[in-house]
Amino acid sequence: MRWIDLLREQLPPRWTLELVEPEKASIRLRVVSRYPTGPILGVRYLVPVTSHANFVLSLDASSLDALLAGQVEDWRELGHPEPLPVVRISVQENGKALDQPDRTVINASDLGANPPGGAFALVEPWALYPHLRVLRLDGRDPLRPDQDDYPASLTEWLTVEGAIDLLPPELLQPPLATPPNFTTLTFAGDVILGRTVHRIMAARGDWAAPFRSIASELSWADLTVVNLECALTRRVHPPADPYTLRFMSFPEAIAGLALSGIDAVSLANNHSMDFGYAALQDTMQVCREAGITTFGAGDNLAAAVRPAVFRIGPSRIALLGFDGVSTDWYGAGENTPGTAPLRADIVENAIRIASQQADIVIPFFHWGAEYTLVPTAHQRAIARRAIDAGATLVVGSHPHWVQGVEWHRDRPIFYSLGNFVFDQEWSLETKQGLILHLWLSGAELIRYELVPVLIEDYHRPRLARGEEAQVILQRVRESSSLLSEG
Repeated sequence: MRWIDLLREQLPPRWTLELVEPEKASIRLRVVSRYPTGPILGVRYLVPVTSHANFVLSLDASSLDALLAGQVEDWRELGHPEPLPVVRISVQENGKALDQPDRTVINASDLGANPPGGAFALVEPWALYPHLRVLRLDGRDPLRPDQDDYPASLTEWLTVEGAIDLLPPELLQPPLATPPNFTTLTFAGDVILGRTVHRIMAARGDWAAPFRSIASELSWADLTVVNLECALTRRVHPPADPYTLRFMSFPEAIAGLALSGIDAVSLANNHSMDFGYAALQDTMQVCREAGITTFGAGDNLAAAVRPAVFRIGPSRIALLGFDGVSTDWYGAGENTPGTAPLRADIVENAIRIASQQADIVIPFFHWGAEYTLVPTAHQRAIARRAIDAGATLVVGSHPHWVQGVEWHRDRPIFYSLGNFVFDQEWSLETKQGLILHLWLSGAELIRYELVPVLIEDYHRPRLARGEEAQVILQRVRESSSLLSEG
């Protein structure tokens, strides 16, 4: 609804609001982008958006002004690695109307599932949907709850001037509007705290070392989740073999997860049972004592597929974990412990049950072929069946490489977030990873953001910068493109 209609609704009985020439009006309304000194009738917040095909991640104030004025013709001028013409879009109802736009739509959603690759628009946060990507302003994400103040350059005020004494005093009370508040979730990929990672932590006496450069990127979300691909126990000694494929560390290594505000971990993978179920029980106990919820493994099949359910504001969220790599030897049975098997019938049934307990259901799949860019046909089939059964979206890991995003019934599948805390330094691809941020409004996904990371010194992820980040996002785009062709 437009502000003029909102104002009409607030007028006292028998008052009418007529639009006349400004110089003839006793009372004039203005929309201003700088905080006004006079009475305020309304306030609204805007976010700059583009498409996920655009690798420009942030604007500064001058770039934003230049885009609004139509002075930027190609995103290369702002750092995109290849030609990408700017398409300025005027959004009439829930965005900002631009002068001389390249395209005009009524609502932001009219851009559909394939907005122009070089799209630029300003929309209200409530009008966001996942096919639009929010641009940061001066490196700050306007919708992150850990930011202090909403950027003034993305705020508009409705002011009144003229014979304001004609208006009833109650109409001139400052609005109580606040910046948008969404439920936020963060996912990261595979975390091993064993092998080289363990030796580095132990040698430095710093059990949180892997997370010190990245903790702030994880801790701000309402709910943060990773795949914990190791045992935390003192039941056995860490293997002396520097190339071992059995991963473990001591319980002290939980410090890094706690530092990062990690709330839940999936244990549905091919390493959580490397030292038997007793060591897995130790891991679950260590996590529980740190306030971290585990899912995806248990005393039997029923326990392994039981969802971890969280209530955050108006959102009820269920997390499920499934192991598609070691099911044959680590998979739980009706009366035997282990990980939740990635079998279509088990997945579908677990999702349907979880859907009765939560509005948002997210399965975290450990699956696929290592060191590949394109998911297998089996992965694609089971992901679609998961969404058909009621999953809000699907998240995956295990290939050690990042992979693409596919859509099914307008719900996203993030096939692989890649490595996160890992010691595979022998290739660029195994050092690359993604953090996935999600914004939810009730039960609706309105936004996602893929944040590239790069692993250094055999154990420590950090935010990728500039071209480093573009290379990782280009790999995601390549994989997504190959998926669309298959």
